[in-house]
Amino acid sequence: MQYENWSYEEFHAFVLLYAANTDGNVTEDEERLISPTLPAESYARVRELFFKSSDAEVLDIIVAFKNKYCGTPADKERILADMRAVFEAHHGFEQIEREMLHMFDKLMC
Repeated sequence: MQYENWSYEEFHAFVLLYAANTDGNVTEDEERLISPTLPAESYARVRELFFKSSDAEVLDIIVAFKNKYCGTPADKERILADMRAVFEAHHGFEQIEREMLHMFDKLMC
């Protein structure tokens, strides 16, 4: 799947899948939160790419959009806030998720 020309919404869904998968499992609650952000067909393509990619490939894809979609502090904070919402979707904000959010914040500086 090509991702170089992704819209913000496609990038956003990919990042939220990354957040949801922090504990190694994307729950139904997390899916219900993420999937409506895109038309079903687009979400299916983004989801497929996410689950076919290695951890390193996922990070490479996210970093590829760093300047385009996280270029300002407000852009970055919007993504971080949405990641927090995913983390809290089914069980609250656990330590591993706090660490992931911190790492993502540093990655997008």
